[in-house]
Amino acid sequence: MKKLICKIVGHNFVSLRDKNSQIREYQCTCCKQKYTEDGYGQIVKLTKYWEENNTLFEQHFSNRKAI
Repeated sequence: MKKLICKIVGHNFVSLRDKNSQIREYQCTCCKQKYTEDGYGQIVKLTKYWEENNTLFEQHFSNRKAI
């Protein structure tokens, strides 16, 4: 039922990551699915591929701040 509501009305996103982070991840408050932004700024489902990419980008950005 909750997924049907999201299909009809649309998702209600809440940010999961810190505002200072370069990587943005969201979660729908209704259906509890997780999403992220791709390189073009579009919101896509957070799959294993995107989780790995986000951790690599986060590591890269944290290493650059340390220098």
